[in-house]
Amino acid sequence: MQVGGKTDSNSGASVLLVDSDTRFLRHSCKIIAEDGHQAWAAEDLLAAANFLVDHRPDVLVIELDLLEADEADPLQDLQARAPGAATVLADHGPPEDRFRRLWEHHEIYGYLDKGHGTDSLRLWVSAALTRSRQAQMISRTRTGLRRIVEAVPDFHRIQSLDDVLESILSHTGALADSSSAFIAARMSDPVGKPPIEGFEELSQAIDDYVVGASNTETYQRGTSVAKLASVPGHLLRRAIDERSNVLDDHHGVVPLALAQHVLGIAYLEQPRAGVRDTDLLRIFGSQAAAAIRNAVLYELATIDSTTRVFQKSFTLERLRQTIKLAWRKAFSVSVLMLDINRFKELNDKHGHVAGDRALRQLGAALKENVRDSDIVGRFGGDEFLVVLIDADSAGAKIVVDRLHAMSTSTSLQPLPSNSVPLSLTMGMATLRPEDTPPIELGFPDFSAVVETLVGEADAAMYRARQEGVLRSYGRLLSWADFLE
Repeated sequence: MQVGGKTDSNSGASVLLVDSDTRFLRHSCKIIAEDGHQAWAAEDLLAAANFLVDHRPDVLVIELDLLEADEADPLQDLQARAPGAATVLADHGPPEDRFRRLWEHHEIYGYLDKGHGTDSLRLWVSAALTRSRQAQMISRTRTGLRRIVEAVPDFHRIQSLDDVLESILSHTGALADSSSAFIAARMSDPVGKPPIEGFEELSQAIDDYVVGASNTETYQRGTSVAKLASVPGHLLRRAIDERSNVLDDHHGVVPLALAQHVLGIAYLEQPRAGVRDTDLLRIFGSQAAAAIRNAVLYELATIDSTTRVFQKSFTLERLRQTIKLAWRKAFSVSVLMLDINRFKELNDKHGHVAGDRALRQLGAALKENVRDSDIVGRFGGDEFLVVLIDADSAGAKIVVDRLHAMSTSTSLQPLPSNSVPLSLTMGMATLRPEDTPPIELGFPDFSAVVETLVGEADAAMYRARQEGVLRSYGRLLSWADFLE
């Protein structure tokens, strides 16, 4: 019993020969290795089975007599251990009835008559390798298409651009293995607007693309791809200009393009050979680009560009949906109205650029200090609205105290050294359920509930400002107030 191999291989293909004739094994391994393939030998079925635990050859050449000596079905076991490998059975003389019986019940590619010599062996191995490669390519294509189909619902659900880029990165990793990868989006025109009539559209510069998702610290989020020293700029420019995949053994660039607009780039280090299916990658790239465009359009419709929190209209609609759910599920909803103190003085003294920076920093800080399920929106000017879901007055007061401490910390003051200090005035109102489930009390006017709740929080904020206390806790509302 012996398992051995020849290593004079440069084709990447491999063959396992299973035969009791050691002279045939030695000669066949030598011939296969001379043709540039890797050849392995096993003198019996047990050695072959053990070998297949850790190896996946492209072709199996198996002695027919070994299969006949076993009352079980060893061929089925070997084929199951080497999925995708083309099977060639070998014997002396023309195929007999026992070969035909195996042919009827198993997937067998061909029959090698050992008496036909070296040329016949080479012919069958070459043909079987071609068949194996075709089967592997078909399998990869089916797998890739299935992964793309599975990715489409994930791509096109309503979500932020950051979430979309992370999703594209995840599915890129499943479609094309690589040691590291990143996804970059085009910041100058993330939607892909048509060119101005009468003006020639300029080619897109690579510094317009910014890393938005990465699976390694090598590529930091927010970095322009033009500043990534390890990424060949000429490959990026070629992929963008030609809107085509650029792949070699070391780098892979997949443009995420819709028509003539390249909205993003997927970059792969050392992509595996199987990803070089241009059609699959083109389909994936167009789906990913559509997801980027949808996410940007969603953000344009819902996100305030200065503060990166929700716009007023979207915030009030989310509050209305929350109120309807609270009516069904009987949980509390608290609303906070916040205003930046002396904001006009900041604008007048240091300009609107400094004011916008303060608004942007406050928007980020508010999102960091509430739960992901809560809602943060810009109400207008320097006023913000925060919706705390399933939070009673006691829980909301804890959040108010946390935001008060946050607003007076130095972390929110990266402004001119002589600028006015930032602080917040806050008002709070809470809608709480009664002992009787709200849904049993009747059907309220939800728009009126939203208006009243926001109005109470706004009035509480106004009282705090008038009294100079920076925070005020408004009245508790109940569903009975709206269902009389």
